[in-house]
Amino acid sequence: MNKVSLAILLLLSACAPALAPSPTPASTPTATGTSTPTPIPSPTYPLTPTPPPDGPCDNPLVPLVIGNHWRYRVTTESGEREYTINVLERADSGNVLMRVEFADQEKSVQERVVCLNGAIEDFPLFVMDMLFADRLNKFMNTYHDRGIYAPSHASLAENNWILDWEVFYLTEEGALIKNPVGPPDLVISNSSPIDIDFKMDGTREFVSVPAGEFLQALKVLHNFTVSATQGASGGHLIIETSQWYEPYVGLVRVQLDKATLSTNGQKFSVPMTSTLELIEFTPGK
Repeated sequence: MNKVSLAILLLLSACAPALAPSPTPASTPTATGTSTPTPIPSPTYPLTPTPPPDGPCDNPLVPLVIGNHWRYRVTTESGEREYTINVLERADSGNVLMRVEFADQEKSVQERVVCLNGAIEDFPLFVMDMLFADRLNKFMNTYHDRGIYAPSHASLAENNWILDWEVFYLTEEGALIKNPVGPPDLVISNSSPIDIDFKMDGTREFVSVPAGEFLQALKVLHNFTVSATQGASGGHLIIETSQWYEPYVGLVRVQLDKATLSTNGQKFSVPMTSTLELIEFTPGK
């Protein structure tokens, strides 16, 4: 090749357009299944029971808070009768004392109650007064001998609300109980013993009364044994009851299950009916 031909060839190579590189084939994405996110559970919180009141008179069965007011209706074969219980004031003198008032449509009494670190030592026998209703010629005037009327919340909780206990009273003056089957009536003398036993097995039941519905009221078997005479014969009147309590509201219902008169070595069924229901509860402050 001569010099002229070579020069022309070099000139043509320089003017030719540069070849573009072959494009890199686009990668096809691999199909993957859509992942479902794992649900995050909502936080749960343990149910914490409302702390029980811890005052010296804040008892779950007999809550003695100043201003507490209960109104009850008692139904017997003779009809209906209403009663009220009010917690009036606290007056300490060595022990913690609460003054309570008990009344029906005709009369009222005021009593002092001793509180012992949440336990109630000597609550008056208002429940017995109400159950006897118009059979009793006056409210029973009694004084505490020994035992606890209502254990503290701590004592009940430690025993899983399963507990038996007793309390003993003596009458300060005599009283007369009308015999439902006719005279002679039952006479309760001065200084007569009254023995009361309570049995709680942890049973909770639904109770409906005029004051409302209580889904898990505590059931307590509550029996009274009263020394009494009928004519010339001495003996004992035994009153067996079922009672229901709403903690920190108090007694909501009572039914008299059985009444028995024991005298001269024999026992006689006494035809008595009595039901107590809470009509109204107003909490104090």
